[in-house]
Amino acid sequence: MMKWFARAAVAFAALLWLSRFFIRDGGVGIVNGLVVFLLIWWVLLFTMLPIGITSQEETGDVVAGSEPGAPMRPNLAKKLWWTTALTSVNWIAYFVLMHSGVLAQLTPHGGRWG
Repeated sequence: MMKWFARAAVAFAALLWLSRFFIRDGGVGIVNGLVVFLLIWWVLLFTMLPIGITSQEETGDVVAGSEPGAPMRPNLAKKLWWTTALTSVNWIAYFVLMHSGVLAQLTPHGGRWG
């Protein structure tokens, strides 16, 4: 169930971003959308990297010549996938906020708020 939800979120975010090539308006542009996605992606990646890590020293299986604090199984592919899925959910929320007009009401225009 979670796997399908993650795939759907990634696909939906990709479709929203690709729609910017065909629909021109004042909302999220192509470059803006990509930059925001990449920034969120990197922040979430560095947040997720230490999750579930056990070092060689903790498991008692230290490989000769390696750092004892090196992870046994970093599960990078799984972490990259979940980072992309969570980033897609966050980016969709950003997209909706930008197009709903809520943020436009909260930012100053011409020296005035609202």
